[in-house]
Amino acid sequence: MKKRRFSLSDFDICDFKLIGIHSQQEPHKLAYLINSVLRTSFKRMKNDLDLTVSGKSISFPIFDYFNKEWDTKSYLICNKVNTQQEFVAVNNLFETEDLVTSEFLLEDYKRVDYLLKIDDELDIFNPELIIKKLIKMHQISMVYIIGSHAIKHPEHLILD
Repeated sequence: MKKRRFSLSDFDICDFKLIGIHSQQEPHKLAYLINSVLRTSFKRMKNDLDLTVSGKSISFPIFDYFNKEWDTKSYLICNKVNTQQEFVAVNNLFETEDLVTSEFLLEDYKRVDYLLKIDDELDIFNPELIIKKLIKMHQISMVYIIGSHAIKHPEHLILD
């Protein structure tokens, strides 16, 4: 019998809807605001999403919510995390300087501050309904759908 090799491209791992959110709010504050507008209950998960990016271990804060009515799980994920290197030596008056850099969960979407991922295996969910409610919030400057097939590294969004 012949052996068959499988690759990730043989399986459709993009059975979710992804919404990009632009907001300057802190993660816990944005989760609270989304809960009040969408009548959800996003809660901070015990463990952050830990990835190695550019040789550094980075923790991305993540909130989850399970909707019993639709039997779907949703996640609010920070796409941007600021990391700080302490005391980089420089030749100036102060002799030391803190260097703050930003790391991204999805490098292709550096302007997106948060990702709202909704597991939708049955393809019954319409993300436009959420976008209409979120865009009315003055704390959010922009909300839009991100095509799940356009993401270069969808494995970064595997959360279970």
